[in-house]
Parts: sequence; C-alpha cells; structure tokens
Amino acid sequence: MPTPTGTISLSDVNVELGRSSTANISMNEAAVRTLAGVGGSGTIITMDNLRGKSSFSVSYPSNVSSSFSGYDYCGYVDGQVGVPTISGGTGSYSYSWARISGSTAIEISSSTVQRPVFFVSSLCNDTAIATWRVTVTSGSATKTADVDIALTYFSLS
Repeated sequence: MPTPTGTISLSDVNVELGRSSTANISMNEAAVRTLAGVGGSGTIITMDNLRGKSSFSVSYPSNVSSSFSGYDYCGYVDGQVGVPTISGGTGSYSYSWARISGSTAIEISSSTVQRPVFFVSSLCNDTAIATWRVTVTSGSATKTADVDIALTYFSLS
C-alpha cells in the first residue's frame, strides 16, 4: 500500500519498505532514496518526496512466442507466460488478464493466475498475434504490464 498522501511519518516509510514500523531508518539510505525517487547521496530528501510512494513493482517478460508444426492442415498451439518479477506490496497478489488488441482466436487458460497458458484451438498455417494486459493487485496498489502473444501453426503436409 502506498505511503499516505497527507500526514506521513517514518513509520509509514518503514512499513512501505516491508520493515517493522519501529525499525531504524535514515533519510539517506538507498532504499529510502529509491522509494522517494531521489538520486545519489548529497541530494536532500524531504517527507514531501515520500508522500504517496509505493515500493510495489511488476515486470513480466514482454512476449510469448510459440510455434508448432504438424501433418494436419490445422492444429492446436499454446504458450505460457514467463515468470514475472514482482517486488513490494503486501505479499498477497491477485491477477487479472485482459486482451487489449489483436486476434480474438487466442484464448487464455485462466484470467486470474500469475502465469496463464495462451492457446489457439485450431490455427491453419498462420500466426495469431495479440497483446494482453495483466493487472496485478496487492492491497490497494495496482500495477499493469503488457505481454505480446504470437502463436504459429505450420502444416508439414
């Protein structure tokens, strides 16, 4: 959950950084500077720099590409999303996947899992391409990532 946008204390900053609210903290330490978005030491950090900040971040591999060859003219093709890098947040995450552009032939095994399988039931000597967006929620914080999906079936006959 992001730090408060109003009155803020160093206890709030500690909690956002995943620490005990009473842990020792310095405005000049690397984790605090990163959260504040303020560069190297020597630059003054104020509590204003820390209001409304979140240490929650999400990064997915940017694409899924899979191809399959068979002796039938048409066939089934699938591919699974890679492992994301998720940091911060409350440690409890929920996922929501939605197609934002491209082929409606590409389906998803489940829209509420971290690493779904994307598939096309019957692709005929072609490539289906779509972009899907995942929204990851942790507490009241959300982050999104877009993943491009390309599934290809080639007939060997």
